[in-house]
Amino acid sequence: MVDTNFGVTSLFKTPLMEVELSLDTDKLTEFVFDMWNKDKDGKEKSNRGGWHSNNEIHKHPYEELQKLKKEITHYLRKYHLEVFRDMIFTSEMTQVIDEMWANINEKHDYNEWHVHPYSNLSGAYYVKHDGSKENGDILFKHPDPFYAKGYGMLHWPPQSVEAYNEVSAPIVEVTPKTNLLLLFPSWLEHKVNNNLKNDTRISFSFNTTLLKIN
Repeated sequence: MVDTNFGVTSLFKTPLMEVELSLDTDKLTEFVFDMWNKDKDGKEKSNRGGWHSNNEIHKHPYEELQKLKKEITHYLRKYHLEVFRDMIFTSEMTQVIDEMWANINEKHDYNEWHVHPYSNLSGAYYVKHDGSKENGDILFKHPDPFYAKGYGMLHWPPQSVEAYNEVSAPIVEVTPKTNLLLLFPSWLEHKVNNNLKNDTRISFSFNTTLLKIN
């Protein structure tokens, strides 16, 4: 028998886009360390240890950085058209990079749980990551804070589940790798685990805002 009298709607989605790019990470690594040499103090935001550049690094004319910006912008617009296709805006809108910064994380450096306020989408691009969990996963927290704190497990009988999925997991962990781009809503709480290796982790993070077309 075929059931045709029901439907399933996914409420309150928090889509994550993963894209493998093919940029010259050696050039980007050289650029990031050049920026670090010019401003070794950096900024302290969610980072604990490590180096966080100023938030306007995307304005630098360095060629490979501008290639990265172009790639990010391309996938931001794809994300916007797919994820927000049923929204009604006051006029036609597109996503543009509003802030962008570089991160250098050595052994034991990490980022605390945080969101990115006053922005629409956020993302991370990994210039250097060895693809291991020890080099530091990025974690995303369930949007319901009660569920995310572990109380959500009270809804599942003990020993009833071996593995949770993207709907039921209180936290989803993603293991990055070099040249990986991640896009997600800015209101999604996330953190980056400790780098447990003697292998530097380098990334760019960014925020977007909506821009009216025409």
